[in-house]
Amino acid sequence: MDIDDETLLYRKARERAAIERFPIIYVPGYGAPPFHSRYFRSRLEVEGFDVFQIELPKFQTGDIVKSATILGDEVQRARERYQTDKVSLIGHSLGGIISRYYLQQLGGWKYVHRAVYLATPQKGVYVAALGVATKAARQLMPNSKLITDLNNDPARCRTIKCLSIISNFDEVVSRQSGILDCGYNKAVNWPVGHWGLVFSNKAIGWIVDFLDGLFDIREGFVSITEDRAREFEDICAPGVKRAG
Repeated sequence: MDIDDETLLYRKARERAAIERFPIIYVPGYGAPPFHSRYFRSRLEVEGFDVFQIELPKFQTGDIVKSATILGDEVQRARERYQTDKVSLIGHSLGGIISRYYLQQLGGWKYVHRAVYLATPQKGVYVAALGVATKAARQLMPNSKLITDLNNDPARCRTIKCLSIISNFDEVVSRQSGILDCGYNKAVNWPVGHWGLVFSNKAIGWIVDFLDGLFDIREGFVSITEDRAREFEDICAPGVKRAG
């Protein structure tokens, strides 16, 4: 099967499954300029998603709590703009922690369909000490109150489905720190590093399938074939119903 035939199968399968799409808010990482995610966002738009990047003060180096509050305001604006009950979140690095804080501490799980974390230090990162002059960096330290509270909070295991994608060659976030204990985890290999995850076509493909509910915890990702297309109603994670 060539790539065109495979793409056609994916489209037919999604049409049969009547998959509901939600707008995506992209939350950038520490100090990341807007153009860093341009390729990533354009690829998701080609896949048919509405995507926009949130703008946060000081290039995401300020207080994580304040950034999460701003994210919450943007979520509500997106719900009104797109006339939808929920949105999906994708956060890179620090952006993932901002997203988690919004979901767990500010009640954001009620308004979010699914969340994706790219190269996110779920358990903190010691290299944040290099930016100790900024509040966000201090909050990213492994022993910080914010990171400790997030990982000890029972709300982290709510029914919202989350996917953490890490790199086995991440030069900033260790594999252990990137693993999400209450969610799905996937890893890419060399030469993809911390900043390169937003350029990984493999990671982008995983994200599309995850947001569409074509993810199975037992098999990794379900292989799309014509004879399985009719089964899409049942291939979400166990106990989780597809949106809509």
